[in-house]
Amino acid sequence: MSFEVASEADFQVLGLQPGSTPSEVRRAYRDLVKKWHPDRHHSKPYETRALAEKKFREIDEAYKRIVTGWKATPRAAARSANPARPQSAQRPEAKAHAGPASRNRPKIAFHILYRKKVILPAILLLAAGFIFMQLPSFFSNSLPLDSSLSNSSLPNSSLSNKAADTETTVPQNAEPSPGANNTNTEGPSEATAPQTSAHLTSPASPSDLPPALLQPQPTERSSFFTLGSTTSEVLSVQGTPSRVQGQTWIYGLSEVDFRNGRVSRFNNFDGSLRVQMQPVVSENTDTPDHITIGSGKEEVLLVQGTPTRVEGNRWFYGFAELVFKNGRVAEYDNYFGALKMRILPSTPSGSEPPPNFTIGSTPDEVLAVQGTPTAIHGNRWSFDFSSVLFQNGKVISVINSEGALRYK
Repeated sequence: MSFEVASEADFQVLGLQPGSTPSEVRRAYRDLVKKWHPDRHHSKPYETRALAEKKFREIDEAYKRIVTGWKATPRAAARSANPARPQSAQRPEAKAHAGPASRNRPKIAFHILYRKKVILPAILLLAAGFIFMQLPSFFSNSLPLDSSLSNSSLPNSSLSNKAADTETTVPQNAEPSPGANNTNTEGPSEATAPQTSAHLTSPASPSDLPPALLQPQPTERSSFFTLGSTTSEVLSVQGTPSRVQGQTWIYGLSEVDFRNGRVSRFNNFDGSLRVQMQPVVSENTDTPDHITIGSGKEEVLLVQGTPTRVEGNRWFYGFAELVFKNGRVAEYDNYFGALKMRILPSTPSGSEPPPNFTIGSTPDEVLAVQGTPTAIHGNRWSFDFSSVLFQNGKVISVINSEGALRYK
């Protein structure tokens, strides 16, 4: 599906009319995301969750197409933000005010000209008088001023050297003295990182931010953070959050949660977080081309990369979800095809698979007929909006809502 061209239907998905302003589009998108986000329907019946995921995808894709269209044609977004009035409405107004405007114009121009003739010479005279009065003191003080400047260079250099000699003895959490910024010490740029970070992150009211934001930060900046990173490391990578709620730091539409001062979960919803999870594997490890039920977290990272969101044993890639149990993939939801998931029969047969399956079929028989399910949650396998329920390794119930199943 293309994200380049926005249509009237995209605005209707957001409950708006074509030509709505960017603020109206963003407000409608936020409201609909809150209403249809899959997390709000996670505990509801399967059909409700599937509908919510479908609606959420439509809303997200429509919003992306509208925003992409604005970026491609900025003038269109400007017209939406400030719609122009029709020419038919403008012409009568121009005619109605043409007479008074033309009569008042000479008077206004004369008034401005009069003020310029009176005020401008007065300002010039005052400036000339001030300069004339300051000339004697300027010439009389020029020599002492130069000598004082030349004499002050030596103390400054000695202070600079003294500061350089005692730099390593200053505690890390000590505040810099007011004159520290005037020293000319030479050293790597990283040495100034703690002062710069503290300056940037000092809010108007310190009570609004946690103490971690007011502490000195690491001198070495990393290009990303990960699970287990400290508050200082996140601050060094991301900068000051736009909002803080308890142990949650918010950057735009993305969030980072801390527990005991370390990152415990994150949600990179709008892609603004520079977060990365790297697999811990040996150099000789081969990268698989897919994941399956039973894959470990390192295999998932090799195939899928860093998740969009991590919440405990649940990893999300966009709107796709993986659920781990004992460090292995136990359930998944791949309605939007973001996962490279593949499940094969455990005992592949050399013969051609049967044309259909039925009540009492085994999981291997269903896989041979239908292929990899769209989602697996416990004993329920989903194929798009149809589902198959197993008990004791046998099919006991089938919902073939759209005829996608070869079931007989």
